[in-house]
Amino acid sequence: MPIRVNPAFTQEIVAGFVVCIVGALLALAASIPLELAKERVHAGARAPVAWRILCAAALGLFLVGTLWQLVGYLLLEYTVWWTW
Repeated sequence: MPIRVNPAFTQEIVAGFVVCIVGALLALAASIPLELAKERVHAGARAPVAWRILCAAALGLFLVGTLWQLVGYLLLEYTVWWTW
């Protein structure tokens, strides 16, 4: 079945891509306060807890989105883990 008419493509791969993009945007949003507070961070002060949580959420969403896409491709049987 062509990929453009397969509903699993939309449900798995595009949804994983959207989650991946949201994670990347959160990472970009987390970099703004770090850039603005460069001197404070270099002086040895710890980063705020909210900023660390935002970074962890961004990384988590990015990784989940990437894994979601991989599972989607494996379910479509366009990709396999091995070639025998």
